[in-house]
Amino acid sequence: MQSQANLNWGIAAAGRITQDFVTALGTVEKSRHVVVAVADVDGQRAQEFAQRNQIPRHYDGFDALALDKEVDVVYVGTLNPFHYAVVHLMLARGKNVLCETPMCLALEQAKELYALAEQRGVFLMEGKLTTSEIKSEFNSGYDSLSGMWSRFFPSYARLRELLNSDVIGEVTQVKIQHGFRLTHMERVCNRSLGGSILMDIGIYALQLGQFVFGVSPVKILPSGTQLNKDRVDVQGEFILDYGDGRRLLALVTGLENLENDAVITGTKGEIKLSNYWCCTQLSRSNGPPDSWPLPRAKFDFHYTNTCGLRYEAEEVRRCIEKRLLESPKFTHAESLELIAITDEMRRQIGVTYDA
Repeated sequence: MQSQANLNWGIAAAGRITQDFVTALGTVEKSRHVVVAVADVDGQRAQEFAQRNQIPRHYDGFDALALDKEVDVVYVGTLNPFHYAVVHLMLARGKNVLCETPMCLALEQAKELYALAEQRGVFLMEGKLTTSEIKSEFNSGYDSLSGMWSRFFPSYARLRELLNSDVIGEVTQVKIQHGFRLTHMERVCNRSLGGSILMDIGIYALQLGQFVFGVSPVKILPSGTQLNKDRVDVQGEFILDYGDGRRLLALVTGLENLENDAVITGTKGEIKLSNYWCCTQLSRSNGPPDSWPLPRAKFDFHYTNTCGLRYEAEEVRRCIEKRLLESPKFTHAESLELIAITDEMRRQIGVTYDA
């Protein structure tokens, strides 16, 4: 792809989150993002998605999408257990990939995909995380979760600037309460679908700790975990100890709605992120607030601030144009670190998945 050419997207799965992604692409000013194809295991769903969004080609299954020579990059929004297979297929055919988080349900699978991307010389990144509704079968109602779109919001660039300029001094604590009523959603509560409140929204808290402290935690201390009858965590508290008196405290739950803000406390003040995982407003104790309103779009969005997927798409375009294989804002090493942390946390609370 040449520097000033359009970036041609293929969409893997015709669901709510992929609909939000396509809608968000339409809000990018002077957009060079073009959706040229969509695929789903349900061909009828793919056809309807294509008609709604004026996409020229639709496919019944993912093989044809992987072979489409006009597709530069594929956005993978399938159910969690199928991420690995679909991403592997796309990488093997030389496609750049943006995948919903978690890209895999195990660390070794993620390592394998990153190695394959490097071998094929293509870009690979995890994307957005959002809760979703599974309608019935494994092969229908594709809506997914993903994690690090947070990093590409302008609010995170501003947060980095404030932290680097010592505005609140040395950070000692990050405190998060994040919760929605999600126990009716099979994808969150069903072990065979990779269900887990930690994997669904807890990853947001983990990535914020990673972003703020910049090092791996020296201790991981989950507590207060509630497992459902399928042995899936639906609520949990955890402390990540980063040493030298620095820690992250989080409550994540699928049992009730919470404020969903993060407070970063330093020796000189505090910073508060509203809707911290998709933050458009940042306030601090010793300065004026900042806000970044999102634009209106052609269709309504299904989830909170998913118009912000536009920032993630622009990062993918910049990286591909520069022939980068990973984003400097969320590297492969950071992704693997988060997967390793979630693996350890799931081990401690007793949540496992079938091979």
